[in-house]
Amino acid sequence: MSSLDVPGPTVVEQSRSLKPPIDEATPRSAPESLPTSRFRVISSPKTLPTEPITIQFRTRRIRATAAKVEKEIPNVFLLQVTPSIAEQRMNVAVGCLPPRLRRFFDKCFPEWSLPNRLVLKACKPKWDEEFETEKSTYAALKKLQGTRIPRYFGALTYQGTKAILLSDIGGAHVGEPAGAVLDKAQFRQLMKDTLSDMARHGALPDDIRLENFHIVGDKVMAVDFEMVNKVTSDNSCIEIQELTEWLADLYANRQQDLFNSGKIEET
Repeated sequence: MSSLDVPGPTVVEQSRSLKPPIDEATPRSAPESLPTSRFRVISSPKTLPTEPITIQFRTRRIRATAAKVEKEIPNVFLLQVTPSIAEQRMNVAVGCLPPRLRRFFDKCFPEWSLPNRLVLKACKPKWDEEFETEKSTYAALKKLQGTRIPRYFGALTYQGTKAILLSDIGGAHVGEPAGAVLDKAQFRQLMKDTLSDMARHGALPDDIRLENFHIVGDKVMAVDFEMVNKVTSDNSCIEIQELTEWLADLYANRQQDLFNSGKIEET
């Protein structure tokens, strides 16, 4: 596996007065379903090479194939777990437990109830504060895990670097062709719903790249919480409105770029 030492800014806060860069990211998969779409995708998604990986998470040694989620972000990996025969038998045994005992087992040993598709995110060099911010944000937004944000399974060490293990939410980020097929009004409403739910729990994302939001089914889910803004009920409405409009404008601009380059077309 290539080195996880990737350069990055050392500041925690990123001003929204500056337009974030627009990157061509490698798509992972298309959403399973979408609201009525204005556009359709006419380009094929790219795939990144995979390689075997082994990680130790609590009492379980996990073997999987790993691919970088995005070419430009080498510290985040999509894992496809390949359970051993013993692990498969363990899963069958756990599945046979009575509900109350199963809940107790899952709470004490979450590593044995993991899905087969995971995301491993390693801490970037000199980003220790941001890494801790992300962990605390997942804790603060615990009630939104699995619906508005990925599920957080826990922390571990990967190749001497601290990391976190998350669920793979799938879908397509809204900066790639498969995620840029809604009209602006549809996107604005879905985005507002997600940000409103997050604000009710006291946090809004401050890294506002389109790649940090995914269309999953009929909703938008958010990822990447190394930089967040804490909000209160007094200022959340203004924050939500400003952030929603900013993202909607970015989305419309990216959509026009994808249309002009022949990657999407109107239906």
